[in-house]
Amino acid sequence: MRSTKTVNRRNLTRWNGILIGGFFTFLIILNTAPLLWGTLTSLKSEADLFRFPPTLFNFTPTMENYQRVFDSGFSYSLAISLIYSAITVVMVLLLGVPAAYAFDRFNFPGRRPLFLLVVASIPLSLGAAALLIPNYIYFLRLGLTNQYFTLPLIYTAHQLPMAIWIIKGTIEGIPRELDEAAVADGAGHFMILRMIILPLILPALGAAGVMAFVGSWNEFVASTVMVDAPELRPVQPAIYNFIGYFGREWGPLSAAAIMGVVPILIVFMLLGRLIVSGLTKGSVKG
Repeated sequence: MRSTKTVNRRNLTRWNGILIGGFFTFLIILNTAPLLWGTLTSLKSEADLFRFPPTLFNFTPTMENYQRVFDSGFSYSLAISLIYSAITVVMVLLLGVPAAYAFDRFNFPGRRPLFLLVVASIPLSLGAAALLIPNYIYFLRLGLTNQYFTLPLIYTAHQLPMAIWIIKGTIEGIPRELDEAAVADGAGHFMILRMIILPLILPALGAAGVMAFVGSWNEFVASTVMVDAPELRPVQPAIYNFIGYFGREWGPLSAAAIMGVVPILIVFMLLGRLIVSGLTKGSVKG
């Protein structure tokens, strides 16, 4: 009887593994298929693009679409987006670390409602289309539109709540006894934050930085409305420019989209593990 139950349990485990593997394989195919199709489309000539029935691999690759994209000044928009995203990451971490430390280690009036407000503002990291009109009016009256700092300022405000939440979750897992021991040795709060807290929350800093970079890089609505000068235009509106008045230029549009995705893929390849470790490190307190 025991052997039968053991065999059944092993078979059930095997089938569960097969189902889970099949499910994740399906998800991988579902997510990589558009990227593959866009890459192939970007390498097709105009004649191959409108061939019917469409071909997947039976065509002569060309770099003509990428050349057109580079000639349009798209590389400048890529550089601008990199600068905007880098500034956003630096500002988010500079503001998020002390804020998260204060929320976790200090008791002050309104601490809980204020943190609930921060948590409620996390959806801003996904975009703030509902706040676009009031933000535009405020920025316009203050003369802050079409400035080099306009988009980094908005991106920082959007990404800061998520960063505070991530970093605070990790600080919660650091024993307060370490703070008390440092205070006994004469250390102040700044010294505790710099010498004790920061080395222990590096995964959370990486996760918050990656999330801020991706969020600011992919932002479209605010970057379309808040700036209209070509020298301030980031990558997402630049991609949209290839959707012309008389129709979509599928070749250049696909090439620009692929070039806009490459930095995100590089960031996730190099720092993707930090997202998992940074989000889970504070889930179990020490």
